Amino acid sequence: MADFLSTFNFAVHLSISGLGGDEGLIRDPEGAFSEVTGLEYQIEMTALREGGYNQGVRQLVAKTSQPELVLKRGMTADAAFWEWVQRCTDGTYPLPYINGTLEVYGPASDRKRGAPVKWRFLNGIVTKVAAPGLNAAETSAVAIEELHISHEGLRREIS
Repeated sequence: MADFLSTFNFAVHLSISGLGGDEGLIRDPEGAFSEVTGLEYQIEMTALREGGYNQGVRQLVAKTSQPELVLKRGMTADAAFWEWVQRCTDGTYPLPYINGTLEVYGPASDRKRGAPVKWRFLNGIVTKVAAPGLNAAETSAVAIEELHISHEGLRREIS
């Protein structure tokens, strides 16, 4: 169990949503990233004082929100990926939404035993792209420092 918690491998798969704005994108955008953050839910609660219930205040779910996904330190040479980013930022309508799947695997020795944990997001759009600073002496530079994706829903799939 401790070995499983110490090392993770993951894959990010992006696919065109088909909601419009993706005309001319000949295939799904591709890229590789070394870190993903934003896999979380924020659940807001509303307090309800119910007559006849004297043990306290009832808590009701008001709304659920998820922060942007942030993909860090990535690389891509895919023209479709950059075309998708450009369409997200050039102001044309409709926007080229994407759907995505993040598959989290255990260590390489454990991959044979079980299916990956999957997170899916729907209707994602780029909100920020950050390139690394330019430094001729730097040998570990990456093409994309951060890619922020705002989305309309995140869920963890239970297999």
